[in-house]
Amino acid sequence: MAEALGYQAGGIRSLRDLIRRHGRALEADLRSEYGVRLRWLFTGDMTWRELLSYVDGLPPQSRTRTALNEGRVEPTQEARVLADLFDAVSIHDWHFCAANTDEKKPQPKRPSPYPRWWIPQRPTSPRGSEQRAAKFEDARRRRQARQQAIASGHIR
Repeated sequence: MAEALGYQAGGIRSLRDLIRRHGRALEADLRSEYGVRLRWLFTGDMTWRELLSYVDGLPPQSRTRTALNEGRVEPTQEARVLADLFDAVSIHDWHFCAANTDEKKPQPKRPSPYPRWWIPQRPTSPRGSEQRAAKFEDARRRRQARQQAIASGHIR
């Protein structure tokens, strides 16, 4: 949460930015989780430090944390453990099947890990990646050179 807010020496600035960007989500979370209202900050019934404590204590599934994660819900500790457990059981099952498969038959395919939406994925190279575009451009240049050589009579 601290990284998302960008905590620095001036925490009030980060909180003001949070209110400006995600005020409705924060207001709903403060009301539902703690029974406090965001407007109390401006009436003097709540301090900036109290607000910071409330924001730091928001659960992973809160609207504010989801908004800070661009709409992705943070996983609970249970979800993380279950994903790891799923992977461990899948790998164990795969090893067991691979060890007991006849040598003449193809080995079973290794299982895919459980999808972890909370871990940013490295961008896969899309079809139009720079390297692919460079290869196509190089092929076009070679083709043009060949066609010119054929047209000029250097190649039959």
